[in-house]
Amino acid sequence: MEEVLKQAIGSVLTLLLIGSVGFYIDRKGWVNQQVKDFIPVFVIGATLPFYLFINTVEAVKREDLLGLFKGSFAVMISMVVVFTVSILVYRLGKVKKTRRGIFCVSFTFSNTMFIGLPVNMALFGEAALANVIAYFIANSFFFWTLGNYIMSLDVPGKTVSILSWGTLKRIFPPPLFGFFIGVLVIIFEIPVPVFIKAASSSIGNLTTPLAIIYIALNLTSMDFRSFGFEKDISLALLGRFLICPIITLVICSAFTLPTLMRQVFMIQSSLPVLVSCSILAGYYRSDLSYAVLLVSISTLMTIVTVPIFRILAIFL
Repeated sequence: MEEVLKQAIGSVLTLLLIGSVGFYIDRKGWVNQQVKDFIPVFVIGATLPFYLFINTVEAVKREDLLGLFKGSFAVMISMVVVFTVSILVYRLGKVKKTRRGIFCVSFTFSNTMFIGLPVNMALFGEAALANVIAYFIANSFFFWTLGNYIMSLDVPGKTVSILSWGTLKRIFPPPLFGFFIGVLVIIFEIPVPVFIKAASSSIGNLTTPLAIIYIALNLTSMDFRSFGFEKDISLALLGRFLICPIITLVICSAFTLPTLMRQVFMIQSSLPVLVSCSILAGYYRSDLSYAVLLVSISTLMTIVTVPIFRILAIFL
Protein backbone atom coordinates (compact mmCIF):
# COMPACT_ATOMS: atom_id res chain seq x y z
CA MET A 1 0.00 0.00 0.00
CA GLU A 2 2.85 2.35 0.77
CA GLU A 3 4.29 1.75 -2.72
CA VAL A 4 0.87 2.45 -4.28
CA LEU A 5 0.61 5.76 -2.50
CA LYS A 6 4.15 6.73 -3.46
CA GLN A 7 3.46 5.98 -7.12
CA ALA A 8 0.25 8.02 -7.14
CA ILE A 9 1.90 10.97 -5.43
CA GLY A 10 4.96 10.69 -7.67
CA SER A 11 2.86 10.81 -10.85
CA VAL A 12 1.01 13.91 -9.69
CA LEU A 13 4.21 15.64 -8.54
CA THR A 14 5.73 14.94 -11.96
CA LEU A 15 2.77 16.68 -13.60
CA LEU A 16 3.06 19.63 -11.22
CA LEU A 17 6.79 19.98 -11.84
CA ILE A 18 6.34 20.01 -15.60
CA GLY A 19 3.44 22.41 -15.25
CA SER A 20 5.58 24.78 -13.19
CA VAL A 21 7.58 25.45 -16.35
CA GLY A 22 4.41 26.73 -17.97
CA PHE A 23 3.67 29.00 -15.01
CA TYR A 24 7.24 30.32 -15.08
CA ILE A 25 7.40 31.19 -18.77
CA ASP A 26 3.96 32.79 -18.58
CA ARG A 27 4.99 34.96 -15.64
CA LYS A 28 8.09 35.95 -17.59
CA GLY A 29 5.90 37.04 -20.48
CA TRP A 30 7.71 34.79 -22.96
CA VAL A 31 4.49 33.33 -24.38
CA ASN A 32 1.89 35.27 -26.35
CA GLN A 33 -1.53 34.15 -27.59
CA GLN A 34 -0.13 33.00 -30.92
CA VAL A 35 2.13 30.52 -29.15
CA LYS A 36 -0.78 29.28 -27.03
CA ASP A 37 -2.84 28.74 -30.17
CA PHE A 38 0.04 26.94 -31.88
CA ILE A 39 0.69 24.33 -29.16
CA PRO A 40 -2.52 22.24 -29.54
CA VAL A 41 -2.21 22.29 -33.34
CA PHE A 42 1.41 21.17 -33.13
CA VAL A 43 0.69 18.42 -30.61
CA ILE A 44 -2.25 16.95 -32.53
CA GLY A 45 -0.70 17.26 -35.97
CA ALA A 46 2.94 16.43 -35.23
CA THR A 47 3.86 14.88 -31.87
CA LEU A 48 0.88 12.65 -31.03
CA PRO A 49 1.10 10.52 -34.19
CA PHE A 50 4.70 9.61 -33.34
CA TYR A 51 3.79 9.09 -29.68
CA LEU A 52 1.06 6.55 -30.49
CA PHE A 53 3.18 4.86 -33.15
CA ILE A 54 6.26 4.25 -31.02
CA ASN A 55 4.30 3.20 -27.91
CA THR A 56 2.31 0.68 -29.93
CA VAL A 57 5.36 -0.77 -31.70
CA GLU A 58 7.51 -1.08 -28.58
CA ALA A 59 4.92 -2.26 -26.06
CA VAL A 60 2.90 -4.81 -28.04
CA LYS A 61 4.05 -8.17 -29.45
CA ARG A 62 2.42 -10.01 -32.34
CA GLU A 63 1.47 -13.05 -30.26
CA ASP A 64 -0.28 -10.78 -27.76
CA LEU A 65 -2.57 -9.14 -30.31
CA LEU A 66 -5.44 -11.66 -30.20
CA GLY A 67 -5.78 -11.58 -26.42
CA LEU A 68 -5.30 -7.84 -26.38
CA PHE A 69 -7.98 -7.23 -28.98
CA LYS A 70 -10.41 -9.42 -27.04
CA GLY A 71 -9.78 -7.26 -23.99
CA SER A 72 -9.94 -4.11 -26.09
CA PHE A 73 -13.26 -5.24 -27.53
CA ALA A 74 -14.69 -5.62 -24.02
CA VAL A 75 -13.39 -2.16 -23.12
CA MET A 76 -14.88 -0.71 -26.31
CA ILE A 77 -18.31 -2.04 -25.39
CA SER A 78 -17.98 -0.60 -21.90
CA MET A 79 -16.95 2.76 -23.36
CA VAL A 80 -19.98 2.83 -25.64
CA VAL A 81 -22.18 2.18 -22.60
CA VAL A 82 -20.37 4.79 -20.49
CA PHE A 83 -20.55 7.32 -23.32
CA THR A 84 -24.30 6.70 -23.66
CA VAL A 85 -24.73 7.17 -19.92
CA SER A 86 -22.69 10.39 -20.11
CA ILE A 87 -25.12 11.81 -22.66
CA LEU A 88 -28.03 10.85 -20.41
CA VAL A 89 -26.37 12.49 -17.38
CA TYR A 90 -25.54 15.53 -19.51
CA ARG A 91 -29.20 15.98 -20.40
CA LEU A 92 -30.65 15.19 -16.98
CA GLY A 93 -28.04 17.36 -15.27
CA LYS A 94 -28.67 20.22 -17.69
CA VAL A 95 -24.98 20.74 -18.38
CA LYS A 96 -24.20 23.78 -20.52
CA LYS A 97 -24.51 23.00 -24.24
CA THR A 98 -21.10 24.52 -24.96
CA ARG A 99 -19.58 21.88 -22.66
CA ARG A 100 -21.33 18.80 -24.07
CA GLY A 101 -18.31 17.30 -25.80
CA ILE A 102 -15.87 18.08 -22.99
CA PHE A 103 -18.30 16.67 -20.42
CA CYS A 104 -18.87 13.39 -22.28
CA VAL A 105 -15.16 12.95 -23.04
CA SER A 106 -14.15 13.63 -19.43
CA PHE A 107 -16.86 11.24 -18.24
CA THR A 108 -15.74 8.42 -20.54
CA PHE A 109 -12.00 8.56 -21.29
CA SER A 110 -9.01 8.45 -18.95
CA ASN A 111 -5.29 9.20 -18.94
CA THR A 112 -4.24 5.65 -19.77
CA MET A 113 -0.62 6.20 -20.80
CA PHE A 114 1.20 8.99 -18.96
CA ILE A 115 -0.41 8.17 -15.62
CA GLY A 116 -1.88 4.75 -16.39
CA LEU A 117 1.33 3.05 -17.48
CA PRO A 118 3.58 3.95 -14.51
CA VAL A 119 0.77 3.46 -11.99
CA ASN A 120 -0.17 0.00 -13.25
CA MET A 121 3.46 -1.07 -13.55
CA ALA A 122 3.97 -0.09 -9.91
CA LEU A 123 0.79 -1.85 -8.81
CA PHE A 124 1.04 -5.08 -10.81
CA GLY A 125 4.57 -5.25 -12.24
CA GLU A 126 5.73 -6.03 -15.78
CA ALA A 127 2.82 -8.43 -16.33
CA ALA A 128 0.45 -5.47 -16.50
CA LEU A 129 2.09 -3.89 -19.56
CA ALA A 130 0.13 -5.76 -22.26
CA ASN A 131 -3.16 -5.13 -20.46
CA VAL A 132 -2.37 -1.43 -20.16
CA ILE A 133 -1.87 -1.34 -23.92
CA ALA A 134 -5.15 -3.23 -24.50
CA TYR A 135 -7.08 -0.54 -22.65
CA PHE A 136 -4.99 2.14 -24.30
CA ILE A 137 -5.98 0.83 -27.75
CA ALA A 138 -9.71 1.13 -27.02
CA ASN A 139 -9.32 4.43 -25.19
CA SER A 140 -7.28 5.99 -28.00
CA PHE A 141 -9.52 4.71 -30.79
CA PHE A 142 -12.76 6.01 -29.29
CA PHE A 143 -11.25 9.24 -28.02
CA TRP A 144 -9.83 10.18 -31.42
CA THR A 145 -13.01 9.18 -33.24
CA LEU A 146 -16.16 9.54 -31.14
CA GLY A 147 -14.63 11.89 -28.58
CA ASN A 148 -12.91 14.02 -31.19
CA TYR A 149 -16.15 14.33 -33.17
CA ILE A 150 -18.41 15.30 -30.27
CA MET A 151 -15.90 17.87 -28.99
CA SER A 152 -15.88 19.52 -32.42
CA LEU A 153 -19.61 20.14 -31.94
CA ASP A 154 -18.97 22.36 -28.90
CA VAL A 155 -17.84 25.22 -31.12
CA PRO A 156 -20.53 27.95 -30.86
CA GLY A 157 -22.38 28.69 -34.08
CA LYS A 158 -20.70 25.85 -35.98
CA THR A 159 -22.66 22.91 -37.35
CA VAL A 160 -20.75 19.85 -38.49
CA SER A 161 -22.41 17.51 -40.99
CA ILE A 162 -21.83 13.83 -40.32
CA LEU A 163 -21.35 13.18 -44.05
CA SER A 164 -18.97 16.08 -44.70
CA TRP A 165 -15.30 15.73 -45.57
CA GLY A 166 -14.48 17.77 -42.48
CA THR A 167 -16.16 15.14 -40.32
CA LEU A 168 -14.10 12.36 -41.91
CA LYS A 169 -10.92 14.31 -41.17
CA ARG A 170 -11.98 14.68 -37.55
CA ILE A 171 -12.83 10.98 -37.21
CA PHE A 172 -9.46 9.97 -38.70
CA PRO A 173 -7.02 12.58 -37.38
CA PRO A 174 -3.20 12.28 -37.63
CA PRO A 175 -2.81 10.68 -34.15
CA LEU A 176 -5.04 7.77 -35.10
CA PHE A 177 -2.99 7.12 -38.22
CA GLY A 178 0.10 6.85 -36.04
CA PHE A 179 -1.62 4.16 -33.98
CA PHE A 180 -2.84 2.21 -37.03
CA ILE A 181 0.59 2.27 -38.64
CA GLY A 182 2.03 0.84 -35.42
CA VAL A 183 -0.51 -2.02 -35.49
CA LEU A 184 0.32 -2.79 -39.14
CA VAL A 185 4.02 -2.88 -38.31
CA ILE A 186 3.30 -5.46 -35.60
CA ILE A 187 0.94 -7.62 -37.68
CA PHE A 188 3.21 -7.82 -40.72
CA GLU A 189 6.40 -7.84 -38.64
CA ILE A 190 7.84 -4.92 -40.57
CA PRO A 191 11.32 -4.06 -39.30
CA VAL A 192 11.56 -0.48 -38.10
CA PRO A 193 15.00 1.09 -38.58
CA VAL A 194 16.69 2.31 -35.43
CA PHE A 195 16.82 5.89 -36.66
CA ILE A 196 13.02 5.89 -37.19
CA LYS A 197 12.46 4.55 -33.68
CA ALA A 198 14.82 7.15 -32.26
CA ALA A 199 13.17 9.98 -34.17
CA SER A 200 9.67 8.79 -33.26
CA SER A 201 10.61 8.56 -29.58
CA SER A 202 12.20 12.01 -29.58
CA ILE A 203 9.23 13.67 -31.25
CA GLY A 204 6.62 11.63 -29.39
CA ASN A 205 8.20 12.42 -26.03
CA LEU A 206 7.35 16.07 -26.60
CA THR A 207 3.64 15.29 -26.31
CA THR A 208 3.16 15.04 -22.55
CA PRO A 209 5.41 17.99 -21.55
CA LEU A 210 3.80 20.26 -24.15
CA ALA A 211 0.32 19.19 -23.08
CA ILE A 212 1.04 19.83 -19.39
CA ILE A 213 2.74 23.15 -20.12
CA TYR A 214 -0.24 24.13 -22.26
CA ILE A 215 -2.58 23.43 -19.34
CA ALA A 216 -0.39 25.47 -16.99
CA LEU A 217 -0.32 28.40 -19.41
CA ASN A 218 -4.10 28.49 -19.38
CA LEU A 219 -4.38 27.95 -15.62
CA THR A 220 -2.50 31.18 -14.97
CA SER A 221 -5.33 33.24 -16.48
CA MET A 222 -8.15 31.36 -14.74
CA ASP A 223 -10.15 32.53 -11.74
CA PHE A 224 -10.88 29.32 -9.83
CA ARG A 225 -13.24 31.16 -7.49
CA SER A 226 -15.68 31.64 -10.34
CA PHE A 227 -16.17 27.88 -10.66
CA GLY A 228 -16.74 26.71 -7.10
CA PHE A 229 -18.36 23.27 -6.97
CA GLU A 230 -20.74 23.72 -9.86
CA LYS A 231 -22.65 20.66 -11.03
CA ASP A 232 -20.99 20.57 -14.48
CA ILE A 233 -17.70 19.73 -12.75
CA SER A 234 -19.13 17.47 -10.05
CA LEU A 235 -21.14 15.36 -12.51
CA ALA A 236 -18.14 14.89 -14.81
CA LEU A 237 -15.96 13.78 -11.90
CA LEU A 238 -18.71 11.47 -10.64
CA GLY A 239 -18.70 9.77 -14.02
CA ARG A 240 -14.91 9.62 -14.21
CA PHE A 241 -14.27 8.12 -10.78
CA LEU A 242 -17.42 6.11 -10.06
CA ILE A 243 -19.77 5.38 -12.97
CA CYS A 244 -17.07 4.59 -15.56
CA PRO A 245 -15.16 2.10 -13.32
CA ILE A 246 -18.37 0.32 -12.27
CA ILE A 247 -19.62 -0.14 -15.83
CA THR A 248 -16.18 -1.24 -17.02
CA LEU A 249 -15.88 -3.82 -14.27
CA VAL A 250 -19.37 -5.26 -14.90
CA ILE A 251 -18.87 -5.62 -18.66
CA CYS A 252 -15.32 -7.01 -18.39
CA SER A 253 -16.55 -9.57 -15.85
CA ALA A 254 -19.24 -10.66 -18.31
CA PHE A 255 -16.47 -11.38 -20.85
CA THR A 256 -14.71 -13.62 -18.28
CA LEU A 257 -11.40 -11.87 -18.82
CA PRO A 258 -8.36 -12.92 -16.76
CA THR A 259 -8.20 -11.51 -13.23
CA LEU A 260 -5.12 -9.37 -13.88
CA MET A 261 -6.68 -7.88 -17.00
CA ARG A 262 -9.85 -6.97 -15.08
CA GLN A 263 -7.80 -5.41 -12.31
CA VAL A 264 -5.75 -3.33 -14.73
CA PHE A 265 -8.87 -2.29 -16.65
CA MET A 266 -10.57 -1.12 -13.46
CA ILE A 267 -7.53 0.97 -12.53
CA GLN A 268 -7.31 2.36 -16.06
CA SER A 269 -10.99 3.33 -16.10
CA SER A 270 -10.64 5.22 -12.81
CA LEU A 271 -7.72 7.44 -13.81
CA PRO A 272 -7.86 11.23 -14.43
CA VAL A 273 -9.32 12.98 -17.46
CA LEU A 274 -7.19 12.58 -20.56
CA VAL A 275 -4.80 15.53 -20.98
CA SER A 276 -5.61 15.59 -24.69
CA CYS A 277 -9.14 16.71 -23.76
CA SER A 278 -7.76 20.16 -22.98
CA ILE A 279 -5.64 20.05 -26.13
CA LEU A 280 -8.72 19.41 -28.27
CA ALA A 281 -10.66 22.09 -26.39
CA GLY A 282 -7.97 24.59 -27.34
CA TYR A 283 -7.81 23.22 -30.87
CA TYR A 284 -11.56 23.68 -31.41
CA ARG A 285 -11.74 26.97 -29.45
CA SER A 286 -14.39 25.57 -27.08
CA ASP A 287 -14.65 25.97 -23.27
CA LEU A 288 -10.95 25.54 -22.55
CA SER A 289 -11.22 26.68 -18.91
CA TYR A 290 -13.72 23.92 -18.16
CA ALA A 291 -11.49 21.28 -19.79
CA VAL A 292 -8.36 22.46 -18.01
CA LEU A 293 -10.13 22.49 -14.66
CA LEU A 294 -11.42 18.93 -15.10
CA VAL A 295 -7.97 17.66 -16.09
CA SER A 296 -6.32 19.45 -13.16
CA ILE A 297 -8.82 18.47 -10.46
CA SER A 298 -9.08 14.84 -11.57
CA THR A 299 -5.29 14.56 -11.67
CA LEU A 300 -4.95 15.82 -8.12
CA MET A 301 -7.70 13.44 -6.97
CA THR A 302 -5.57 10.52 -8.19
CA ILE A 303 -3.60 10.63 -4.94
CA VAL A 304 -6.76 9.44 -3.17
CA THR A 305 -8.51 7.37 -5.83
CA VAL A 306 -5.65 5.10 -6.96
CA PRO A 307 -5.06 3.53 -3.51
CA ILE A 308 -8.82 3.05 -3.08
CA PHE A 309 -9.24 1.23 -6.39
CA ARG A 310 -6.10 -0.83 -5.77
CA ILE A 311 -7.66 -2.15 -2.57
CA LEU A 312 -10.91 -2.91 -4.41
CA ALA A 313 -8.94 -4.75 -7.12
CA ILE A 314 -7.80 -7.30 -4.54
CA PHE A 315 -11.36 -8.64 -4.35
CA LEU A 316 -11.74 -9.24 -8.11
